[in-house]
Amino acid sequence: MHTFTISGAAVLLALAPSALAVGSASVTNMCSFPIYYASIAGQPEPMQAMPPGGSMSQAYSVQGEGVSVKLAMDDSESGPISQFEYTWASGKINYDLSNINGYPFSADGITITPSIQNDPNNPTCVPIVCPAGASVCSAAYNQPDDTRTMVCSDQSSISLTLCPGGSAKRDVHLHPESHTRSIRHPHGRVWVTV
Repeated sequence: MHTFTISGAAVLLALAPSALAVGSASVTNMCSFPIYYASIAGQPEPMQAMPPGGSMSQAYSVQGEGVSVKLAMDDSESGPISQFEYTWASGKINYDLSNINGYPFSADGITITPSIQNDPNNPTCVPIVCPAGASVCSAAYNQPDDTRTMVCSDQSSISLTLCPGGSAKRDVHLHPESHTRSIRHPHGRVWVTV
């Protein structure tokens, strides 16, 4: 009979790939205009500009600590803000979209897509889709007592895309009597006298 001993280093080496295989959270701006974001994990951070086509990504880093990525049309946190929220804990990533503080991207939409879907162990590991043009997104938190949290394995990355279909066309209506045009803009309706 042969006996053998496995060293602690060999066990750690064997487990290393699974310990390092956690996902990440990312935001991509597909809008034709800059957006502003701040990733908040404990300490407040100032809003930063993200140009059209820009993105940011962060690995899940601290178990049990919630992260909120605040998303806005300008660098102020006092206006409407959508929040991409996630917490990494116990081998899972819990994520949601909160529009409790407004929904500044209603004209152009938002999606959150997990990299792993159709997981029988995590049936709520599904995309969050807020279609362009919807003033209220039923897949997001709109009231504090809503239940909209999704759960995936922590091996899944989650990707939020702003303006997933590209920026919405801006509607222009000419009012001949007043020589005023109504232009739908991502920041709201603008009236221009011509």
